[in-house]
Amino acid sequence: MKKKDNVSEKLVEYIKQNNISIEQISKDTGVSGFKLSKTDVVFTASEFLELCSYLNVSPESFK
Repeated sequence: MKKKDNVSEKLVEYIKQNNISIEQISKDTGVSGFKLSKTDVVFTASEFLELCSYLNVSPESFK
């Protein structure tokens, strides 16, 4: 299994592992559902922080 190297990959994996609705996250945050479904995506800093806030997880947990 490939090691997740960046925080965006780890965040997408977290969403998948916790069965969180990509459609609902996209609707509530404005972050593209396409970006949320890809493991090779890179979120902007503001998108990443918005998603962490929405998911109620610390950004540091994705180091």
